[in-house]
Amino acid sequence: MHIKLTIIVIQNWKKLLILLITIFMIMFMFFFGGQEQQQENGYTGDGTGGDAQVSELVQRYEPLVAKYATQYGVSDYVQMLLAKMMQESGGRLPDVMQSSESIGLPRNSITDPEQSIDVGVKYFAGVLKKAGGDVKLALQSYNFGTGFIDYAKARGGYSKEVAQSFSNMMAAKMGWSRYGDINYVDNVLRYYTGATYGVSAAEIGNPNAMGFVQPLDTKVTSPFGVRIHPITGVAKLHAGIDYSCNQSPIPIRTVKKGTVTKAGWQNPSNHNAGYGQRVYVDHGGGLVTVYAHLSKIQVKVDQPIEQGQSIGLCGTTGASTGMHFHFETIVDGKKIDPKPLVGGRS
Repeated sequence: MHIKLTIIVIQNWKKLLILLITIFMIMFMFFFGGQEQQQENGYTGDGTGGDAQVSELVQRYEPLVAKYATQYGVSDYVQMLLAKMMQESGGRLPDVMQSSESIGLPRNSITDPEQSIDVGVKYFAGVLKKAGGDVKLALQSYNFGTGFIDYAKARGGYSKEVAQSFSNMMAAKMGWSRYGDINYVDNVLRYYTGATYGVSAAEIGNPNAMGFVQPLDTKVTSPFGVRIHPITGVAKLHAGIDYSCNQSPIPIRTVKKGTVTKAGWQNPSNHNAGYGQRVYVDHGGGLVTVYAHLSKIQVKVDQPIEQGQSIGLCGTTGASTGMHFHFETIVDGKKIDPKPLVGGRS
């Protein structure tokens, strides 16, 4: 029996070799093909892992959003899609995703919420693919149209300034007073927390000689040093610098790559105390930066973040007399003047 089997193997060794090679190729495609397809589609995981902070009217649609997100290959973005729905309609309109215009219909033509979700999720998947997985670029393109993608890529990627430029160009072409919502990305992401994003060159700007970017591009309203405290009236060290928020909850950027070590209320039982909502980022080498008085926090403890990534929105929480942003730098446990590191205009 063993001799016959050996003879059969010897006589058919070429066929057996081909069979083994075929089996190996099938196994290789099974284990690695999915990863190649993901890279080809451009779904890099940018912006995933967050949580939607939405109303019950929006939350009730989560099963349908999950259904179509799975169907169109964007199942990692269910929570972000819910945040998008919150911005688009708050769950109060039949066209919950405001997706009628994406298929060439007048606004609110779709009267079935499930159809709106189907069309809206499919369109989002399309712009995400064309944007190469860049979530912020995809979100703004959902509002502006896919023509914004090539326009932004030619200018270093998505940024608020690039969005403003495109809006101005299109408004002039169409003869309109304005085109789209240049704040669409911020308006969606205020309902979505805890995700990590890639940051485009246009968004970051050029780091200075020290390797930092500014957390805000606005005016410094109060420098580092001893001053009369605006609430207590007592002379006290102002251990950071304050930036104007331009009376708006604008996004705050992290000045350098790092890891979030604190994120939340300084005093959970008294929201009017101290820094209110604040974020601490450890950049390594003994350097920690502090972002205070935020109206909203967009990151979580232990989350790694990139330089220029938005960590929260300007506000007036805690012991604050008005909307502003307080920024600190701590080196080896000692608070130092941030201005030599990050700059800032007076």
